[in-house]
Amino acid sequence: MDEYHLRNHLSKLFSKPEEGEYVPITFVEFRRRLVGWSCELKRSVYVENDEDKEKLKRVREVNVMVAINHISRKLSSIELTDEEKAQFEEVYSLFLKKGGELMYTRKKVGAKTVSFFELREIEKRGTETPGKSLLSDRI
Repeated sequence: MDEYHLRNHLSKLFSKPEEGEYVPITFVEFRRRLVGWSCELKRSVYVENDEDKEKLKRVREVNVMVAINHISRKLSSIELTDEEKAQFEEVYSLFLKKGGELMYTRKKVGAKTVSFFELREIEKRGTETPGKSLLSDRI
């Protein structure tokens, strides 16, 4: 099994968080993939070759984001529209400048639910180092 297929085998589709549920992620990479509807399987599937294209309906290109889901601790993929990808890239640009934590959620926009990304600041823990003291002095 080559590296490409091994990585695809280990990566699973990101389970979509409920609206308002935030999942911390680490971005790995973007890929453009062809996806189509399989009447036989009653779900969308990735197109691996031209023969697959013939059997599928509504074949289209999608942005597939590969990310580490910090809750499941697994490599996952998130399908994004071009608009969702652009929104992520804005947030990721801020992340690269300021640091913090990337958060993935879903929001209701009109009748649709869309993927949405936010940047959270990491709470700074006490920067003061405790002074040295003897245990007997503390008791």
